Amino acid sequence: MSGHILGIDEAGRGPVIGPLVICCASCRREDEKLLRKAGAKDSKKLSAEQRQEVFSKLKGFCSFRLVEITAAELNRTMKEMSLNDIEAKAMASMIKNIADGDDCMIDMPDRYSWTFRKRMERFGAKRFEAEHKADDKYPIVSAASIYAKIMRDQRIEEIKASTCDFGSGYPSDRKTTDALVDPERRKMLTPYIRERWKTIDKLKQTKLESGE
Repeated sequence: MSGHILGIDEAGRGPVIGPLVICCASCRREDEKLLRKAGAKDSKKLSAEQRQEVFSKLKGFCSFRLVEITAAELNRTMKEMSLNDIEAKAMASMIKNIADGDDCMIDMPDRYSWTFRKRMERFGAKRFEAEHKADDKYPIVSAASIYAKIMRDQRIEEIKASTCDFGSGYPSDRKTTDALVDPERRKMLTPYIRERWKTIDKLKQTKLESGE
């Protein structure tokens, strides 16, 4: 069969610092077997070095599109729509004009497939499939997850270089929460903080209760 296969995944949905990066990977259908050969698997199962190594092979026969949504954009847009809508809108923009012979699989952010399909159709995308853990099941989605993670990590390192070391940016990281409650570091990080995250509300409440 001719045509292409496409996979979509994101990196950075849960952090309180830094951007959300969404990637669409695609390759010719006849090159699908090369994805596993290159080592494409869920990016969380690869080290940073392994991701770079696999990506260097993938880019030989895959193409990649990125949508990067900064913390400032998330803060602004989340006043009007949910994070799931923001993600669906970005994903839909990548596949609105998908060719008839192409197939797309998405790592589904919504709990229910019918909810996600309604979101995507509202933003103009109709031809796709979506599953939970698609990044683990489908190598083309793994390819998207790898590049999304590489680019998210790159942005985090760039932010650190211009501000301070805040760890991973995830709320489970003590380095991150320590940076957020430190006034000096918090001020430096302000442009990169997702103010509408529950973690930020909890930190603000903790400061109020402690009298800081």
